This record gives sequence, C-alpha cells and structure tokens, in this order.
Amino acid sequence: MYDYKVSVRNYLDDACRAFALAHNLTKVAKAVGMHPATLRHKLNPEQSHQLSLSELIAITDYTEDSRILDGLLRQINCQPSVPINNATPGNVQLCALTAAASVGAIAGEAVCTEQMSAARRNHILDKARDAIRSLSLLAYTVENRIHSAPVLAAAVDIVTGSATGMM
Repeated sequence: MYDYKVSVRNYLDDACRAFALAHNLTKVAKAVGMHPATLRHKLNPEQSHQLSLSELIAITDYTEDSRILDGLLRQINCQPSVPINNATPGNVQLCALTAAASVGAIAGEAVCTEQMSAARRNHILDKARDAIRSLSLLAYTVENRIHSAPVLAAAVDIVTGSATGMM
C-alpha cells in the first residue's frame, strides 16, 4: 500500500502554506510556546527554519488540524492521518454522513467548469482527506464492534463463508 518514496512534488510545503492561511498564527504560536514570527518562518518554505517533530505535534494537537502532518505523509506517498480516538460507536452515523458529504462535494467540483485555483484545489484535497478519514474511522469502528463480540464475529464468519460457497 505504501512505497515510502519521496515525492518530487513538495506536498509538505503546500501543506505549510495552506495551514498558515487557515489559522491565526499569532494565536497558535503563543499557545504552543513559540514566537509568532518564528512560526511564520518555519511554515514558510522559502526560509531555512523548519518545524521540529515536537513542534508539529504541539501545533497539530492545539489546532486539531492535521494538514501539515497529512502533507508530510503525502510527501512519502502515504494516506492521510486517521485519529483513531475518534472511532466510537456513537460516531458511526457521523462518519458515514461526513464521508458521503465529502464525496458529494468532490463530485460537485468535478463537474464545475471554473478554472482550478489553488484555493479550489486545496478545498478538493481537504474534502478527499476528510472522506478517507471518515471511511477509515467507519471501517475501524465496525471492525471493533464485530470483534468485541466473539459470537457476532463467529456469526459473521459463518455467513460470509456460506455466502462465498453459494457463489
């Protein structure tokens, strides 16, 4: 599923730019114990400063925006991050609706004839990441629900085994 080859396109730089546009960097910097100018420099690919891993974790934790982390993962040809702590039985409907809404938004963009701007591209990519996250959480929740009840897991195995034999 992953080849870990570093992409020629610099997705991490794009993610840093998009993050900087989406957030009040002064507020974020103060919350994570950093000078605002330093954070601006670290998010600017044209500067020599770079985020450390602990800074990336602190920023992602504070903002709950995994855009930079997802850019890093995409840089090495990996799927977006999926916060497993959001996978709860109560979130099944929300995950399904969010996935459907995100896919619908992408479909709407696919038929749109407007010129592709950077903002529109970022919107489409954000929706795609949201859909992947929601579908992953949905699958994780359903899988956990089945495996938490051994009798249910055995019944599913019997039914799927029987259904395969019928085809």
